[in-house]
Amino acid sequence: MANRTLKDAHSVRGTNPQYLVGKIIRTRICESKYWKEECFGLMAELVVGKAMELINARY
Repeated sequence: MANRTLKDAHSVRGTNPQYLVGKIIRTRICESKYWKEECFGLMAELVVGKAMELINARY
């Protein structure tokens, strides 16, 4: 399953960063059509590019 945190990711307040969002919300995000088509398996470097596309920002 690709929805897991990297082993070398920094913890936030002593917890896994993906657990900062509630389980119900995480499940709904991971099961959404948009996530499966556009975001599944995104690397950290590509998340910024994807966010830029969504808000139509430019450098």
